[in-house]
Amino acid sequence: MIIRSVRHRGLKRLIEDNQTKGLRPDLVNRVRNILTALIVAEDMKMFREGAPPGWRVHQLTGDRKGTWSIWASGNWRITFEEENGYLDLLDLEDYH
Repeated sequence: MIIRSVRHRGLKRLIEDNQTKGLRPDLVNRVRNILTALIVAEDMKMFREGAPPGWRVHQLTGDRKGTWSIWASGNWRITFEEENGYLDLLDLEDYH
């Protein structure tokens, strides 16, 4: 899939320049693995089928309906919207 827009500055630096500034050191490897899997996957179905169960890939509900969530660590989640193979509003969020 193709990343079209990124909200989180640290994620943007990692994707564009392979710099980890702005990311917690304990999240860097996990975030890299998740981003790699997202980019390699042809679509969300392929991504979900190949994702380890520990990533807890799911769509949010309520006012965030349509947003995907992937567990990174503790309270941290990677969230994004997906449409026709494009990932928008990619973000790294602390849920609490």
